[in-house]
Amino acid sequence: MTARRIFIFATIFALLATAISTAAPNPKQTPGGANQVSAVSGKLGQELWNGVIRFKVVELRDARPDEHPESVALPNQKALVVTAIIKNGTPGTWANLVTYTLADKDEISVDLPMHFFTPPSLTIQQAAAARQTALVPVDKNFVPVKLIFTCTTCGPKFKAFRVTIPQPSP
Repeated sequence: MTARRIFIFATIFALLATAISTAAPNPKQTPGGANQVSAVSGKLGQELWNGVIRFKVVELRDARPDEHPESVALPNQKALVVTAIIKNGTPGTWANLVTYTLADKDEISVDLPMHFFTPPSLTIQQAAAARQTALVPVDKNFVPVKLIFTCTTCGPKFKAFRVTIPQPSP
């Protein structure tokens, strides 16, 4: 092979390599993070369905004085009222342990202890519904933008719910 042919092949190879590297798309950033929950998403007041249960966050708001927020909140905290309706969509009784988590705009999350909820555990007959309400303490400056509802005993096929909480106008 002559030097000229080697030069031509090297140039063609370099051009092809450059074209391929610039034409390849940049890898997409992987969404989520460690242990991110795959969920059915919706907004406050919307009934959501995951194939097992229907879930609706009826309200999530600051507690009023007549609801006695001082009974749960420390001086550096405020109390939030959470009300949700869970409807059984299975052919039998649905009895499982659930969790509620709030997240703010910075993705700081707060798990809501179930002992603040009434009832604290769920047993819902076929085609029936249950209402869970809670008066829960959070830091005074915490502003929730998402509520995540998960089932800790339902297994991996249960899709959680992620509910967007609208923010009050300034």
